[in-house]
Amino acid sequence: MFTTTKVPLLVCLFALLFTQSAFSQKADNTQGDKTPVTDRQLSVMMFVDYGRSYGYQSMLAQIQIDTIKAELERDRQIASQMEKLLTKDAISQIEYEIAQLKVIWGEKQLIVAEKNLIAVSSQFEAMKKMAKHFAGVEVPRDELYQVFRKGWEAGCDKGPDEVVAMKAWVDFCEKSLQRSRALNQQGNESLTSVLEKEAQLKIAEANYQSRKSRLDMCREILFPSLEDIKSIKR
Repeated sequence: MFTTTKVPLLVCLFALLFTQSAFSQKADNTQGDKTPVTDRQLSVMMFVDYGRSYGYQSMLAQIQIDTIKAELERDRQIASQMEKLLTKDAISQIEYEIAQLKVIWGEKQLIVAEKNLIAVSSQFEAMKKMAKHFAGVEVPRDELYQVFRKGWEAGCDKGPDEVVAMKAWVDFCEKSLQRSRALNQQGNESLTSVLEKEAQLKIAEANYQSRKSRLDMCREILFPSLEDIKSIKR
C-alpha cells in the first residue's frame, strides 16, 4: 500500500528543480526583472503546481483509507454484538442483517479507497517526472509512460469495485427502509424518517446505475498505448 504523501517530498522536488534551472529565489533579484518567462520555466512551475495538488490528494486518499478502516472496525464490533443479541432473541433478524450489510459496504469501500490511493500517487509521481523533464533532466519515455499507465490502470481497475460498493450501499439502504417502514406502521418511527430513507435509497440506486452504465468507458477514452506515444513526432 502506498503511504501518505508528505510535505518533504514536495520540498525535495522544489530543491531539485531550482538547482537545475536558472530560477533565483532571491526577491531582490526578481522584483525588478521584467524578463519574459520561457516555455520551459512556465512548464516547470505548472507541473510543480500540479504535483502539489496531487500530493495533497494523496494525503486525503490516505486519510480516507484510515477513516474507513476505523469505521469498519467499529461496524464489525457492532455486527458481532448484534449476532450475540440475536441468539438471545434480544433483537430482530432484520436488525442483524442491517449490521451485516453495513460491514459488507465498508469492506467494499476500503478496496476502492486503496486502489484510488494507488491511482493518485501514480499521478503525483508522473507530475514530478514531468517537472524534471522541463527542468532539463533526461526522463526516459518508456519509464514515464509506465508511471502514467500505472495510474490509468488503477483508475480503471477500481471501476468494478466501485460498482460492487455502490450495490452494497443499495442493499443496505433497501434493508434499512424495510425496517423503517415496519417500525412506522407500529408507530415507533416517524414518517419523516421513512421519507429520508426512501430518498437515500433513490440516490443510492441512481449512483449505482450511473456508475454501472459507464463501466466500460474507462479504457475507451484517452487511454493511449505505448506505441501510440512512440508514434508522436518529436
